[in-house]
Amino acid sequence: MIEKFSTGIEGLDQLTDGGFLRGSAYIVQGPPGAGKTILANQFCYAHVRAGGRALYMTLLAESSSRMLAYVSQMDFFEGSALPDAMQYISGYGVLEREGLPGLLKLVQHELKRHRATAMVLDGTFVAQSVASEQEFRAFIHALQGVAGMADAVLVMLTHQNRDSSCPEHTMVDGWIELSDETQGFRAYRTIQVRKHRGAAILPGKHRVRITGEGVAVFPRVESALEAAPAARAEAHRVTSGHEGLDTLLQGGLPAGSATLLVGPTGAGKTTLGLHYLSLSSAQEPGLMFGFYETPAHLLQKARSIGLDLDTPLDDGTLEISWLPPAENIVDELVRDIVSRARARKAKRVFVDGLVAIRDSLVIPERMPYVINALSMQLGAIGASVVYTSEIPELQLDQAMMPSDELSAMVDNVLLLNTGRRGHAFRRYLSVIKLRDSDFDPRTHEFHVNARGIAFGPDPRVAESREAG
Repeated sequence: MIEKFSTGIEGLDQLTDGGFLRGSAYIVQGPPGAGKTILANQFCYAHVRAGGRALYMTLLAESSSRMLAYVSQMDFFEGSALPDAMQYISGYGVLEREGLPGLLKLVQHELKRHRATAMVLDGTFVAQSVASEQEFRAFIHALQGVAGMADAVLVMLTHQNRDSSCPEHTMVDGWIELSDETQGFRAYRTIQVRKHRGAAILPGKHRVRITGEGVAVFPRVESALEAAPAARAEAHRVTSGHEGLDTLLQGGLPAGSATLLVGPTGAGKTTLGLHYLSLSSAQEPGLMFGFYETPAHLLQKARSIGLDLDTPLDDGTLEISWLPPAENIVDELVRDIVSRARARKAKRVFVDGLVAIRDSLVIPERMPYVINALSMQLGAIGASVVYTSEIPELQLDQAMMPSDELSAMVDNVLLLNTGRRGHAFRRYLSVIKLRDSDFDPRTHEFHVNARGIAFGPDPRVAESREAG
């Protein structure tokens, strides 16, 4: 089996099934500003940290010192690696004077002199501009041979947008494309492994973020995570945190299942979720991930209805995480939830606000597949997850929830509805679906008092009627 070198980027390693193949040549293609230079430098320093030797040759007019000044600001930069294990040189002058034959000799010479096991050739499009198509094709073919003979990884960077029929793409071992894309006012970066000879890849486009830490790649969770979970073997029930609801559910929620609380604003979805979390314990650690209400506000809300979240928070059996709704990368978010749940061996997970996740998706149609992947990952570690999702207010005589393919991606669906009758605002709860289990199908009125959710009409409604 051919040895693989980590790219230094966890997500890209996942896309390429472990990284770059030793003795192989790759093209990294993308427009200016897409992150090619950062990605290549990140690979070099990761390679050096792993004990290798790296060489970065630029064909651009930009000097190596200017490149170094920029890269030195990144977190992955290690000044101690220079100039022994990591070296920057320019091939621009040789290319101008001697053309492609001279550049090929320079690459061979520097690889050997530096004893490099990884090399970046930045600005391949410059080499193409000084030669014919046939000469350039021969140059790429020779470079691939040089990489193989040196038993090194060669990464060629180009900003040219050349399609898959171009000869260089058929000759190299791998082809990675970076893109800058826009949708409406939203701009985002993607990466796609178009080719990786002899290795399994995660196909399609995946999101990229560039920060001071370097390039981060987030594989789409529905393609990267779906194969991991094991079948749910737990048959017991988990209490919802409310005795009356447990009765409707004939014992509680099936352990390891995914439940959707759906309804209009003010219906009591978050309140029911707080009931669920209030039973977090050492035996059933809890995790909440929310977008709209801050942890401080949630704690105050819980106290106002007699639910104790302070104790499990203080003893470490409950974690509340909050992320403001924005242009988040959903694949990063899902991994964070799964990672936190695994770390604390959570059994009770509450995700409040699927609308925030849907609004962060560039392609909203991914939503059911993302939630399915998240639910399966949580189910595999024995966690039962409760989601909330907001829908417009329903008429009280509407017996069924509006059609939503999302409901097919969860095990259980509870509809919380609201309406006004007479002069009173009323809340209603219906169990719409409880996978493979019987349940009470009737709609029940409920209200929220100083002890949380209580079934039955609000006594204050009757008092108001009598007073009227």
